Amino acid sequence: SVVAACSALKRGYRRRLGGFCPDLRFVYLEIDAETARRRVGSRKGHFMPASLVDSQFATLEAPTADEPALTVDGTGRISNIVAGVLDELRTKTS
Repeated sequence: SVVAACSALKRGYRRRLGGFCPDLRFVYLEIDAETARRRVGSRKGHFMPASLVDSQFATLEAPTADEPALTVDGTGRISNIVAGVLDELRTKTS
């Protein structure tokens, strides 16, 4: 198994990535712009400034039901989000 992090904001990007790996699954962290701005702004030395969050949300095409994506509430504690995603992926792949 491999875990890769990427934005893949548009459906076309996700479709292209899926063409290289038929078993690919996406985890979509559903989060509001304010929470995203706060999190990005709190990162020290991160490549993306908080000023770009709004443009990322403007570009975003949320995954639809016909895409291989697990939608997760991304507003909680990061450790809880990770644990929930791992549990869900283990359940779906066993």
